[in-house]
Amino acid sequence: MTFVGTKVTREQAKRLTVRRQLYEKALAGKLEGKFVLVVGDRPGPSAPKDPGYHHTPFYSIKHCSGWLNRLLDAHEIPEEKLLWINSTLADGTPFDARKVEDNIRIIVALGGNAEKWVKANFDDRVFAKVHHPQYWKRFRSKEPYPLIEILRGVARG
Repeated sequence: MTFVGTKVTREQAKRLTVRRQLYEKALAGKLEGKFVLVVGDRPGPSAPKDPGYHHTPFYSIKHCSGWLNRLLDAHEIPEEKLLWINSTLADGTPFDARKVEDNIRIIVALGGNAEKWVKANFDDRVFAKVHHPQYWKRFRSKEPYPLIEILRGVARG
């Protein structure tokens, strides 16, 4: 797997492949099993504009996605237990929560927009909220990112 001008390690390729497969199953409403639902905001401004592109959340080895993926690798967070979605799809429509509601063990919202979506769709569910990875990378990168501790606790269990 190669991203425009960038080599990807075997571990990164495996992680991103699993993430994309689970995301595509979720979009199709064909997900099986229970997952930690990690909710982001929307595809970033540098996301591909091709209407057929999959827009899997944090599917990059650059910018905050790359930073986050390196953290996940370094802490050996099992991707198979995570389901990454964006609260808003690339076309501007909200993600349909009904497609994943039966597959959730725990929910983690990455930032305020993700939190609003979680509250609107799962008003009776307890969830964790952390800052979006872009914020943490930019302003607090010398501190441990709380998402990693949450995922270490729930994804391994």
